[in-house]
Amino acid sequence: MPGSPRFIYLSALLVAVMVQLSSQTQYLNSSGDICRLFANGTKLRKPGGCNEWIVCKNSVSVHGGTCGGETPHFNLKSGTCSKTLDSTYCDPPCSSMTRGYVGDTLNCANWYYCEGEKVRTRGRCDGGLSFDQTQQKCLADGKTCGARFEMCDVVPTGVPFRDEKNCNKFYTCKKYKLVSNTCEAGKYYDRASGQCLALKHVACEHHPVPEHVCGTQEEPLRNKLVSDGATCRGYYYCHDVGAVGPDPRPTRQFCGHDYFFSQEHQQCVPRDSQKCSWDRCDGRTEGYEIAEVEGCHNYYRCIDNKESELLSCGEGYFDAITQNCTSTRTAYKACIHKIQ
Repeated sequence: MPGSPRFIYLSALLVAVMVQLSSQTQYLNSSGDICRLFANGTKLRKPGGCNEWIVCKNSVSVHGGTCGGETPHFNLKSGTCSKTLDSTYCDPPCSSMTRGYVGDTLNCANWYYCEGEKVRTRGRCDGGLSFDQTQQKCLADGKTCGARFEMCDVVPTGVPFRDEKNCNKFYTCKKYKLVSNTCEAGKYYDRASGQCLALKHVACEHHPVPEHVCGTQEEPLRNKLVSDGATCRGYYYCHDVGAVGPDPRPTRQFCGHDYFFSQEHQQCVPRDSQKCSWDRCDGRTEGYEIAEVEGCHNYYRCIDNKESELLSCGEGYFDAITQNCTSTRTAYKACIHKIQ
């Protein structure tokens, strides 16, 4: 049957995962713009430097300014130029064990001449070159730059930014330490507004797995399909893992674009035959979708898989096939009151 679920069994992988805040380490040569995580207008310390800042505009980093003169350092707390450094992020790499030229872990172009912990001189490779620790000179960077930073080295205290692995979570920094925050139930973090909104208003690629989605230790669900609790087309397949209990890593799948998932029927069914409290434009980049409103007079305009506006056929009825209003009523289950 078109749109029917395909049961794909994925072998369990034994992966040792240590959840550490240091997992937010970012590399200076990363292809992803840091501003993809922040609201428009956010001011950040420029990664890899201590005297510049950037401003986020439409998810892109824009040069904000450069400090100099008597106030050569950018202060993350005040968002202004300062006489002194405000964190250890900008400390030179010199230690009691260092002698001679040392490359910077902050920025691959920087170098220091160290005598123990003392910095005798410092410099920067020009023309896009990087300091090579082995050859002790500036070279074209033929290998991956290892310069890195922690998010809280460049993000001011209390400024939220999205968790790319969990739509219902976001991060903030407190005393240069990363803090994970979770939106209240039923809401996702919206980067543009910096707030937690109803999930239908937030574009999400990584929906959180619902708690006890595959049952409990006492009553596990085995070889069952369960709604993902966030979309009309998404569902999980809970494998039978035997005495272990509920499946700890259920497989997430989606019905085809013309179908919604029905947990009652354990399969994908035509969209207009299924009630769904989530966004009914799921899977529709454009066009219209029958609204879950009694009478079948109403429908949604769909834009980029989201409900845009609720429209009405007045005394007429919406036809899901022709995508038009008609005087002929079709008893779509999505908009017919369920008799108790």
